[in-house]
Amino acid sequence: MDPSEKTEQRRVLVGSPGQRKEIVTETTQRVPGELGIPTGMIAIVGIVAVASVGIILFLVSNRNAGDANRNANIDIAAQNAPTQPGTTIIQQPAPAQQAPVIIQGSAPAQQAPVIIQQPAQENSRDSSSDDANMQDVATKRLSEESDMTAVGVSISGARAVLTGSVNSSASKAKAERLVKGIRGVLSVDNKIVIMS
Repeated sequence: MDPSEKTEQRRVLVGSPGQRKEIVTETTQRVPGELGIPTGMIAIVGIVAVASVGIILFLVSNRNAGDANRNANIDIAAQNAPTQPGTTIIQQPAPAQQAPVIIQGSAPAQQAPVIIQQPAQENSRDSSSDDANMQDVATKRLSEESDMTAVGVSISGARAVLTGSVNSSASKAKAERLVKGIRGVLSVDNKIVIMS
């Protein structure tokens, strides 16, 4: 039986001379239940609240202990620090062969090394020498192929221009592939003429 149902039984005795009858009437009604929160729900909310408070207290106490430990470690490190001068490192963008510049000077014992990155500077002399190096490599590769003796190459601003003549479209495509394969070449303008 549902707790929101109410059953009512009525017995009526009807008496007549010579006869006695009992009439039983049963009525079931749904009664709106009380709008309460179930006990299980209250228990779950209580457990979640206690667990939340416990976690917050744990985190706060660990944070305070962590700060104290960190401060103690810094104090010990400062006491045991060697009295050598600090090192300042300056990192400069440069060609692959040049090593970074290291400047040593006296600095406070607990100060960490400082790395200074200088902005890259374009140098037209470097790009023209790169173009010349790429052109030398391209000329050498083309001269190693017997069917490309009449092919010339010029490189400016990392862009190659192929000129001259070859006997087939395959040789023209091969010359373009050889020059495109050179490190630093950005594009190839193939102006080679095919002679039949």
